[in-house]
Amino acid sequence: MNFRYNHTPFGYQRRKTREVMIGNVGVGAENPIRIQSMINSDTTDTKESVKQILELERAGCEIVRLTVPSQADADNLVHIRNELKKEGSKVPLVADIHFTPSVAMKAVEYVEKVRINPGNFADRKKFAVRDYTDSQYDEELERISEVFSPLVLRCKELGVAMRIGTNHGSLSDRIMNRYGDTPQGMVESAIEFIRIAESLNYYNIIVSMKASNPQVMVQAYRMLASRFGELRMDYPLHLGVTEAGDGKDGRIKSAIGIGSLLEDGLGDTIRVSLTEDPVLEVPVAKLLADKFNGRKTQVQKTKGYSEFRNPFTYQRFYSSPIRIGSLEAGDNHPVRVETVLPFQDTNSFLANVAKLYQYGKPLSLEPESILVDSPEPNQLEEISEAAGALSIPVGILLGKNISLNEKFQKELRRFSKVVFDPFLQFQDGEKMLSFLKERQAAGLYTEIHTSGERIESLKGLPDTLVEMGIKNVIFSLETKEILYDYRKLGTILSHYEFPILLHGSFSDAESALYDSAIGIGGLLIDGIGDQIRIQTSGANDLEEIFQLSYDLLQGTRLRLTKTEYISCPSCGRTLFDLQETTARIKSRTGHLKGVKIAVMGCIVNGPGEMADADFGYVGAGPGKVHLYRGKEIVMKNVPSEVADEKLVELIKNNGLWQESSAP
Repeated sequence: MNFRYNHTPFGYQRRKTREVMIGNVGVGAENPIRIQSMINSDTTDTKESVKQILELERAGCEIVRLTVPSQADADNLVHIRNELKKEGSKVPLVADIHFTPSVAMKAVEYVEKVRINPGNFADRKKFAVRDYTDSQYDEELERISEVFSPLVLRCKELGVAMRIGTNHGSLSDRIMNRYGDTPQGMVESAIEFIRIAESLNYYNIIVSMKASNPQVMVQAYRMLASRFGELRMDYPLHLGVTEAGDGKDGRIKSAIGIGSLLEDGLGDTIRVSLTEDPVLEVPVAKLLADKFNGRKTQVQKTKGYSEFRNPFTYQRFYSSPIRIGSLEAGDNHPVRVETVLPFQDTNSFLANVAKLYQYGKPLSLEPESILVDSPEPNQLEEISEAAGALSIPVGILLGKNISLNEKFQKELRRFSKVVFDPFLQFQDGEKMLSFLKERQAAGLYTEIHTSGERIESLKGLPDTLVEMGIKNVIFSLETKEILYDYRKLGTILSHYEFPILLHGSFSDAESALYDSAIGIGGLLIDGIGDQIRIQTSGANDLEEIFQLSYDLLQGTRLRLTKTEYISCPSCGRTLFDLQETTARIKSRTGHLKGVKIAVMGCIVNGPGEMADADFGYVGAGPGKVHLYRGKEIVMKNVPSEVADEKLVELIKNNGLWQESSAP
């Protein structure tokens, strides 16, 4: 299988694409990464639609999408366009089309781009199981071509761009039966439509592969980029995580998916889908885009490293099991969290640990491992005594200027883990190996923690450790290039079983949220990392960073420590106030650890995007809601005034309800 999806996974180089013009906004090629959003008003409401479009334009949104579900909506586009012209607006508009090719033919006259969903443009989803012969499959493609070609020709005639936007939640029965509910199915769904467009000499195309699970979304975009390489297609990519939710969780999921792909050089336009006011999506999207706009190609230090992953599927990077005090990690254990604390004196240290327990209690979180950052040598005895009062392991990160003489090495035997940089602390490799061996003989662990610049120097070390029978070693890096350098480390360790700790140091809590989601999150979705450790220089960030660590594991779906919500960002199709409904349902169910609940405004992506949700709350009509258990509708047309209670009842009947311990 061809695993190549970008120039290199070990350095930055943006994927080369053709330029697609959306009105006067160029996408792809040498253009900056463009920012999009979508209004959530009814498209037949001219005043509100114009108001929201202008607000987005003023906020820095470069392309605005609006839903066009019916002929009445399409007919009103001319009025929206006229009002925008009066206001001097130049932002290009995108018509979002599902199910209705005839509506698309009208909408195309008043917008700069049409978005179609290949899963439902010419198909109705019936969840039918059927084996297609090749000839039957070709007949289906002929049928789709007959429905799709008129729109392609009209777009070509008018100079209108098109996004072929696959959604994981709305793949057609035909695709599902041949490829399954998979990234491959998403990719092939789009390519079928691209080929029809190309047969008509239409190339003004942008493509997207959206999913609510960042892991699936990333795999699909990588696979698409790989297939584009094979087929010599150079279409720009629009990135987005659908139904990301709201608040920090929505931002983390979006940064994991969008940010890690941008880091890989994939992506030309982005939308951050939040269950919030659309204007609030724009600064998050700008923050992500600005990290990469103007970024220079950076592949000079990538030679000697080869792909060790299958980038299109999840497989955990295997490490042997480890036990550090009460902490078990590696092997099949969950990814663990280590928290960095300063040490001034025993009282302040234990007070900080108590803060973590107190903060985490209502969230069902507890600290698992503590690392004391750069203590003075004369503090070790006091730290050791303070650690004795705790049930979790306490390790020591040695300062850069500490010399590891024999006396100091003996002092360090008080601690189950010591973190050090072998290139700073030891001038003699033999002495370092002797130190590691002595610690292993005492049942203690050592974390080798060096800078990304020195990663080349690690290349021979794993072999030497194995030859000497040294196993109690963990590897980590101090680097700003978290994604690239840890992938290099993964290559070095790919034939060994040493655990990897993902470490990130950031200036403040906001930088930590986005940059750890991109770097650490991007590694976790590939199965790299047995522990994570996030650190900031802010003295008051302790609790926030503690929670962020667990939120990151939640966002990658590797460790659910609270209720997981899949909620769409709302649009003109939405049949209730999504923000208010989501907040209301969260207030009733936010204590259900590990339960996944989808809150969806309509049925377009609802049943599919919530495929791995335990329960679903989906708008079915004005004042009506369908309730789901998994993919199955179990209560139809429930009046919205009792739907919350019926959802709770459904959760209880399935044995997943627990009473809240919050006061």
